[in-house]
Amino acid sequence: MAAPATLKELLKTHTVEGELYERMENDRLRCYACGHRCVILPGLDGICRVRYNEGGRLRVPAGYVGGLQCDPVEKKPFFHAYPGSLALTFGMLGCDYHCSYCFTGDTVVITNRGPLTLKEAFESADRVDLTTDAEIAYPEDLKTVTASGGLKRVRAVFKHQYEGRLAIIRPYYLPELRCTPDHQIYATDDAVSPPAKIEAQKLTKNHYLAIPRHHDFSSSQAINVFEQLSGHQVTYRVPWALSLNDRQGIATQDHHLVPIRDMTFTEYEGNVYNMEVEEDHSYLANFVAVSNCQNYITSQALRDPVAGVPPKEVSPRMMVEVARKYDARLIVSSYNEPLITSEWAVDIFKQARPAGFVCGYVSNGNATPQVLDYIRPWTDLYKIDLKGFDDKKYRKLGGLLEHVLDTIRMVYERGFWLEIVTLIIPGFNDSTDELKAAADFIASVSPDIPWHVTAFHKDYKMTGPDNTPVETLIRAAEIGYGAGLRFVYAGNIPGRVGKYENTFCPNCKATLIERYGFRVLKNRIENGACPKCNTIIPGRWESRETAPHRKSTGLPILVNPF
Repeated sequence: MAAPATLKELLKTHTVEGELYERMENDRLRCYACGHRCVILPGLDGICRVRYNEGGRLRVPAGYVGGLQCDPVEKKPFFHAYPGSLALTFGMLGCDYHCSYCFTGDTVVITNRGPLTLKEAFESADRVDLTTDAEIAYPEDLKTVTASGGLKRVRAVFKHQYEGRLAIIRPYYLPELRCTPDHQIYATDDAVSPPAKIEAQKLTKNHYLAIPRHHDFSSSQAINVFEQLSGHQVTYRVPWALSLNDRQGIATQDHHLVPIRDMTFTEYEGNVYNMEVEEDHSYLANFVAVSNCQNYITSQALRDPVAGVPPKEVSPRMMVEVARKYDARLIVSSYNEPLITSEWAVDIFKQARPAGFVCGYVSNGNATPQVLDYIRPWTDLYKIDLKGFDDKKYRKLGGLLEHVLDTIRMVYERGFWLEIVTLIIPGFNDSTDELKAAADFIASVSPDIPWHVTAFHKDYKMTGPDNTPVETLIRAAEIGYGAGLRFVYAGNIPGRVGKYENTFCPNCKATLIERYGFRVLKNRIENGACPKCNTIIPGRWESRETAPHRKSTGLPILVNPF
């Protein structure tokens, strides 16, 4: 039997029947692992791409880890749970949020049915699934020309509401492209280097867009070029000022390279569309090669370095043995979104809890009552990312703010120890009004919930936004205290935020825990209380006499037990 050729095929060999689902008519099923509550038809995946319907039964990930590391518990971050301890942290693959890479509906794609707009491709499907933030159409037997010139099956066409900036790319000779700024376009800035995927917002007039020269059709494809370009005469008013050589563009062995005449941006509100295409994960948008909407694991070859390290087979018993080996106090599901792999986490936690380990989730907070009730008997700690307090921004990530707020309430009501993190990104969620709204909401659930406001650090490849200033973190922390929260922390800038790394008694203001980054310098809490005034400090604590586990140095420990 041939070995699995792609990561997705390999992952299908590491599945079991799930428990968090409801069977429906015609072998359909509804999954309850996350707030999308996907209705999944036979042979298809949920939004996460790792939970799928096989003959009317839900298959879910099990028996592997995609990442494994011993982290300081403060890195999760949990500041009020076993400070200074180590957390064996594991992750799998898949996520229930998605990107917003999309085009406007009038964008033309070349298909086995002839030219279609994305809107027409979407509307050609008989079956459309509705999710909380998008519509997913499944056209039958629709194929499209890809960046390599092949003709590949369209797996799905997506439509969702978008509000924000659009990039407008105006090439010579061709209709303009209108897409979200982060959509990846095949382009190059010289004739020697092959075209590569570049975000639309990073394109300049020095770039050339790519059109494949060779096509692999099983039948001839007729394209009425006049009809397709007749509405775009404005494109032709400027090029003739160029020299004859410039007007020819550049023809390489595999591509025609078309220069960009102009690049602008505009504000937009309305529907946007995208496709997922099998194998090549690309298509032609207004004749130009572009990347498709592709989840991380969808058909990625294992040899592709972008796809990361292959998953490692492991059993729940092995996970407990590794945790003992590294003297961890906690076992935590993190890295990807743990809700969508909850059956596997519970299998591990069922062996870890009786063995004396504390178990936790690090989550985006897009939960359902069903999944929280399912994990609660085995899970002690729960961290939620509150990415902001603006529903429109959440929708761009593929989620809904109200779902996250509901999850915060449900997690607190069910008795998990809850801490909340907001990554402060300049220009995205750092306004005083938005920070105050977030702080007010958390305080309305409980003033004892720790709120971590952490700094964004720009990746070296990014053009923006900027790194979060220290002053912004301190302002956010003060807003939290002003809203009535009793424990607010500023993070990701060790040693530069002063007192906001430390824990104080809310009654007498004594310093209880001193930290530098993820390292605990001193812990004065005794039996869960302030030693000075005996005020109980909310959290999960243990005395130094009953804590034989290794203390963290504040640095992660790479784990390779296999």
